[in-house]
Formats: sequence, structure tokens, C-alpha cells
Amino acid sequence: MKGRGDDVSLSRLKEAIRVRDEQDTNRVIAPLKPAEDALILNSTDLSINQVFQKILDAAKQRL
Repeated sequence: MKGRGDDVSLSRLKEAIRVRDEQDTNRVIAPLKPAEDALILNSTDLSINQVFQKILDAAKQRL
């Protein structure tokens, strides 16, 4: 976004995403929700390699 010249801050971007997700989750028609068999993975404190490994492990368990 900044590369396009948009004036954006990380805090404003995070808030915009939070608001969008809240609206999408609570809309009356076709609310956004995970599939019943979805794997929910909190990757907040994980490296990309750790995320990849967790996904790979979960896939192996399901096969």
C-alpha cells in the first residue's frame, strides 16, 4: 500500500482488518466461518517453517 503512495499506518490497517472481519463474521447472509473440518492454527508466534511443519503434520494425521 505504501508502495502505491497510500498513507497508511500499521495500527490503522490492523483496525480496518478487525472491523472487516467482525462485519464478515456477523452478517446475516452467508456469514464468514470456518468449515466444520477446518484446522484452526494460531501462527502468531511461529516462524514460517514452524507453520509449514504443523500443516504438514496435520495433513499426515488426516491421511
